[in-house]
Amino acid sequence: MVLKNEVVLNTDSQAMRVLSGKRGLVFIAVLLTNFTVWLDTAKFGVLAPFWAAELHLTPSQISGAAASYLLGYFPLLLVAGVLSDRLGARRMLLICISGVTVLSASMAFVHTYNELYWRNFIFGLFFGFLWAPCNRLLAMWFPGVVGAKVTSIWMSSTLLAGVFAPAIALPIANHFSWQAAFLVVAALGVPAFYMLWKFCADRPEDLPGITPEEVEAIRAEHTEKPKARLSFGELFRSLAKPSVLVMAIATALATSPTWFAGTWVPYGLITLGKVNPDTVAWALPLITLFPVLYGLFNGWIVEHVFGGRTKPVLALGAGFGAIGFILGFALDNGYWFLWAFAISGIAFLCDPMFWGTINSYWAKLVRPEATGTLNGLSAAMQVAVGWYILNKSGGWLNTGVTGRAQLNTLWIVGAAIFVVAIIPILFAKGVRLQRQGESYPVLLGDFDSLEPETLSPPPGSGVL
Repeated sequence: MVLKNEVVLNTDSQAMRVLSGKRGLVFIAVLLTNFTVWLDTAKFGVLAPFWAAELHLTPSQISGAAASYLLGYFPLLLVAGVLSDRLGARRMLLICISGVTVLSASMAFVHTYNELYWRNFIFGLFFGFLWAPCNRLLAMWFPGVVGAKVTSIWMSSTLLAGVFAPAIALPIANHFSWQAAFLVVAALGVPAFYMLWKFCADRPEDLPGITPEEVEAIRAEHTEKPKARLSFGELFRSLAKPSVLVMAIATALATSPTWFAGTWVPYGLITLGKVNPDTVAWALPLITLFPVLYGLFNGWIVEHVFGGRTKPVLALGAGFGAIGFILGFALDNGYWFLWAFAISGIAFLCDPMFWGTINSYWAKLVRPEATGTLNGLSAAMQVAVGWYILNKSGGWLNTGVTGRAQLNTLWIVGAAIFVVAIIPILFAKGVRLQRQGESYPVLLGDFDSLEPETLSPPPGSGVL
């Protein structure tokens, strides 16, 4: 059924339980893998005041080292997306966690800026095998409305690393050494690898031990039976849709400024603001819990508050990012906790709102088998923008002023990028998530009425 040129996504209520059956184990494996990988990146940013001081780095070198993660990361995102659609997402995730485990431990043996730079670059290459394969795996196992809920919870798991990273890393670094903190986290890669190897498969029917009833329940949520692999021709045709291109531009911008926060918020608090690292160790986790907890309810909000419409949530995510960064600029001389909450709390709502919704958008706009490529494309563009602005950010510090005001240019640039990201969202095709036989009231408007005629599908086609 198509309402007002929107795609309506139907699901069977029988399979709405996220952690039931074998796919609950698949989900746990994905959560553990993401938590382990993102914990390393979060910990690297939290410990910036320590490794920067020991290696005697300038602000430009700090931003260069942080950006080298992304320089290795973004080229592999699209490659990993295509490979996950062609060769399977599980293989890509096994490559990811293997490399990340080794590279995480190697941080303990870094002694120079060049070693730090290339360690981060190589880590980024393995990091690139995470995002798109996870999205494809979730799209195959959790289609429909439950897919939006699962993706939002998964997105929260990536942010959860930011909750634990300060609590784990800062006390170890403050009382022992920052190198020891990296060795502790590397050990988490072993159980994550085992979970992926033992309990995951690219399709439900390929997993040993799954019951025919569970396979049928999951199949009932797909509008058509998904293929195990897509040809390159099918993948490239997926990219030719106008709304894919428009929304890809939005994904390049909508969350990219958040890369500033991982490195510069701890630097602003500890190095510029002289806040005790032990205090930051409890404050930053408390702040990060705000977007994490929201992510647990994003699927419900999409479904009930917005009547299943995805575009309002995507646009509001970028809007909250702009609001948070503007507040960060305004509170440069204010209480340090409120300053950090504006940037790492309010602005970071963009992550669960945008990335917790976009996978369901891609899955129905095109097809779930192509979500690896589409998420790889969008994430690669986002990280490319993030790499560029993070690499430049060290030169944007205003050393002519004191305290956290040195970072104000970063927050203005980030807020501007967030605002620009809203424009392509408004012009993209609307996708509506809806259970079979039900409809939901739209409590906060209908953004899809803003679609231009040029992006509307021909009569009877349903989608672009």
